[in-house]
Amino acid sequence: MTIVELVEKATALEAEIANASDDARHELHRELHSVLEDIRSKGGSVPAHLRDLDLELVDEEVEESFDNMPV
Repeated sequence: MTIVELVEKATALEAEIANASDDARHELHRELHSVLEDIRSKGGSVPAHLRDLDLELVDEEVEESFDNMPV
């Protein structure tokens, strides 16, 4: 895939993530993160809004891990 195609795929995943349930968001985030890594590895620049979404989803997953931690 070209960088342009990868960015288009990441943008499509962004729309899917916005409408997904919590369980599906986790799987879609893995896919998004992989696509963003592919963009970087090919020398492309990841758009800021996609980078921000990736970081936001990481934060959600970290927060979720603490929700299940016994006190």
